[in-house]
Amino acid sequence: MITIEFSPADIEALEYERYRHPHPKVQKKMEAVYLKSQDVKPGQICRLCRICKTTLTTYLDQYQAGGLERLKELEYQVNPVN
Repeated sequence: MITIEFSPADIEALEYERYRHPHPKVQKKMEAVYLKSQDVKPGQICRLCRICKTTLTTYLDQYQAGGLERLKELEYQVNPVN
């Protein structure tokens, strides 16, 4: 699993955003990464957040690539209307 060093400021921000961000999907991302910052095992994070390991890895990759701001990005594909 991915190894990440979390700053105290990032841990505090993750803890705040996991309950207060307006979008539920972002809250879930923040929760998963917050749990990682607390040394919760990946299997436990997946069970608690009801996500698969691939999704957890995606969230952690996003965090490593761009921090909290990257976790706040939502990527939805819109199907064209015919």
